[in-house]
Amino acid sequence: MVTAPFFVFSVVFVVAFVIPYLSLAIPSLRMPTAILEIVCGILLGKSGLQFVLPPQWIGVITKLGLLYLMFLAGLEIRTSSAADLPGQGSKRQQVALASVHFAMTLALSLLAGHLLARFGMATSPLFIGLMLATTSLGVVVPILKETGLIVSDLGQTLLLAALFADFGTVALVPFTLHTQGTQAGNPLWTLAWLGVLGVALYLAGRLLLRTQVLRSRAARTQQLGVRGALAIMGISAAVSQSQGGGVILGGFVAGLVCSLLAGRAHEGLRRKLEVLGYSFFLPLFFVTVGLNMDLSHIHFQQMVTWLPAYLAVAFAVKLLATLTFRPWYRGRVVLAAGALMSTRFTLVIAVALTAAASGVISGTEEGVLIATALVTVIVSPLAFTALMPKNPDQPM
Repeated sequence: MVTAPFFVFSVVFVVAFVIPYLSLAIPSLRMPTAILEIVCGILLGKSGLQFVLPPQWIGVITKLGLLYLMFLAGLEIRTSSAADLPGQGSKRQQVALASVHFAMTLALSLLAGHLLARFGMATSPLFIGLMLATTSLGVVVPILKETGLIVSDLGQTLLLAALFADFGTVALVPFTLHTQGTQAGNPLWTLAWLGVLGVALYLAGRLLLRTQVLRSRAARTQQLGVRGALAIMGISAAVSQSQGGGVILGGFVAGLVCSLLAGRAHEGLRRKLEVLGYSFFLPLFFVTVGLNMDLSHIHFQQMVTWLPAYLAVAFAVKLLATLTFRPWYRGRVVLAAGALMSTRFTLVIAVALTAAASGVISGTEEGVLIATALVTVIVSPLAFTALMPKNPDQPM
């Protein structure tokens, strides 16, 4: 087993190159790159061939990847562009539908968490409920873009629903960990600090961008915007960590601040940051998560027994919540929307690992949650594409 630092890095980046190449070379291999990177890490790490044993400091690198992942999720939010998108419905209606959808999802998910606990399948009903309530914004956005639906009334509604689910879960998870006695600090105090910091960073950024000197330098130095975004991310993460909030909230707030500051340059900045993230930070996160994953404490027979129940409630809570769209959209559109909203991935994996390490959930629950996320991220987009009609905004 090898532990040399640069050997570990070389393995990570070789995997990061080979996996996307295989995905392109084998089109029938319809699995997200991130899933393949995690699986490859598992095969090479502690729970597989034990070819690579990550040193202790690799945990810092993994946290850095998680920070960047949540930073990109926050960067996807474009509040300034809402008026530019030619959706047929009013923005108030889209916000109202998305809000009702998240409220329904949260209520149903918490109920499902208590039902699973009643049958002995959950240690913390509240935490499991939050994991069932989330939707992967990082998966929903690319799918809506690829299908051309992101500029439609339905697409904007689904985008807002995914945003509320993702951000709502990110904001509520620290409260759950705090009540379980596994997280230091007061979550309300952390949120207040991050709110004040976000406003301060936004105002400082606006002030700097108005200076003529900085504008002329930015025109000559293309990477200045990326450096500024990374500085905001670092400051936000440091404050969040110091207040006991972890890197999840800090990264999300930093991405949101950068999205607001970017304005019309949002698309160009996002492309640069995504290239950096998908080439460096995210492979580090996903591969090292697989390398560090210790499956020895997971009861696989129990996990396989629980998985159908978790999958059933994971899809049921989203499909039932999406029925609130029925007065405005056709049944097939509602079914397709429910399938897409069932997508869960990065947040569930990251938070499940943290919760298991803190003792909030058992190792078996950690494995079931990760397996549920992997299944939904494969099945949900395929079901959405198959079910969605060509003109979803067409009146009933």
